[in-house]
Amino acid sequence: MAHTSQNIKRYSLTTSLLAVVVGIVAKLSLTSADLLPGLDGAYYWVQVRSVLSNFTLAFSDLPLIFWIQAGIAKLVGNIPLAVRISDAVLPAISAIPIYLIAKKYRKPFLPAIAILIVLLHPVQLYFFTGDFIKNEATIPVVFFMALVLVNWDKKSKRFSILSLIGLTSLIVISHFGTLLLAFSLMGGWALLQLRKSGLKFWLRGIAISVVAFGALLATLAILVPTRYERLVNFLTTPSVIFQNPALDRILHSPSISVMTFAIYIGQVASLILGVITWYSRSKFTFSDLSLVISSLITTFIFSSPFIGMEWSDRLTGLSTVSLSIASIIIFGSVEILWQKSLVGLLAAVTLLSTLPLSTLEMKRVFSDQEYSDFKELATHVEISNNSVVVARHGVEYLSAWEFSTDVVLETYYESADLSSYDSVYYIQELHTFAPGNGGGGNGQKPAQSPNGKRPPEKGAKGDIPTDLPKKVEITGETIYSNSSFALVRVR
Repeated sequence: MAHTSQNIKRYSLTTSLLAVVVGIVAKLSLTSADLLPGLDGAYYWVQVRSVLSNFTLAFSDLPLIFWIQAGIAKLVGNIPLAVRISDAVLPAISAIPIYLIAKKYRKPFLPAIAILIVLLHPVQLYFFTGDFIKNEATIPVVFFMALVLVNWDKKSKRFSILSLIGLTSLIVISHFGTLLLAFSLMGGWALLQLRKSGLKFWLRGIAISVVAFGALLATLAILVPTRYERLVNFLTTPSVIFQNPALDRILHSPSISVMTFAIYIGQVASLILGVITWYSRSKFTFSDLSLVISSLITTFIFSSPFIGMEWSDRLTGLSTVSLSIASIIIFGSVEILWQKSLVGLLAAVTLLSTLPLSTLEMKRVFSDQEYSDFKELATHVEISNNSVVVARHGVEYLSAWEFSTDVVLETYYESADLSSYDSVYYIQELHTFAPGNGGGGNGQKPAQSPNGKRPPEKGAKGDIPTDLPKKVEITGETIYSNSSFALVRVR
């Protein structure tokens, strides 16, 4: 019997390691081009270069992921390669807590399958890759939180609470959206843990949640003031979250997208798994049931098609984490065949969807030829000191990277205060390149300062203003042009 148990453990570990390798290779295959997929790849290059050169961030943001990327860059001696490695390897750390959670249920194939589904999920591959590295890199911390909660009744409360505090602290200095996910999961779990307690305990739990949320706000106000202002604006006018809902895109799009698929799966799976959980609620431990319910509620809310597109893609992407946590626990706990079969079917649909969805074009800043022309432009011109470059979204980060200068988004050209700059340049595109839309993407960004001399006037990386100005006409003296671009000196 002991020999058989060892064989099962060895098989489970071996297949899990193989799943990690497959996940990392799949991610690396998507970033083999000169430019990362998405519009914000160069943002990470600029941030890492600033950390290595100035020991500070170029743009106001939460710093941990950039510090890690800078450490990798120091080892490999190449910033773009370091960012590419972080894009593939950091999300794969999720395999550790997933394996430890899944092995609890003594099903030898469960850890590897769970790891594959998380690492090869269409959202992981075609939405997060290159564009949302901070999001995906912080997700493993949420899985570690789930591991702590799964073992809540086995470990000392002191150890568990300190672990949750430490993990939360990591997210606080990493990514705001993932912090919102972690707060939702832990807050829901904590309140559900009081479901058999009296009113006094409920009031105490609610009070602790309010204090914790207040601490979250205070931390954001100190670390990233723009995010704090954005969150406060949302809390004071919550109706904005439903403006321009994702449902409109679903109804009017001629074909399914990665994020539309994720919304379908999130809504359907949370309902189906909710029914299974109700019928088999006696099979769960007290803490596991709290975590499952909290995860399903979070998934259903975060993946709602009624949320505005300004928020929807990011929240839907994060909902795949809570759905994965619930699915692992449910599959490991239930014993009835039809229930296991339904969970397995949802997992199979998610994993197999990766193949057809891979044919969708991912969002890109440039075509290969345009990027070649852009680099040619950068080699033929010299931007004077104390200058700012105006460009469209995506191009502004590449401009900051190539010219090592401050940048401003063209749609904010008229509203941005550029009086302190000696010169203003504009990157004019001579023909329009339409980026693919394989899975959402970032909206426009306002004035930014990659040299860290001035804070952004509005927003920051990952923010999408709801009141974007119309594109303005920018004119001046053309000092260089090629087949794709012209560099215009405005003043």
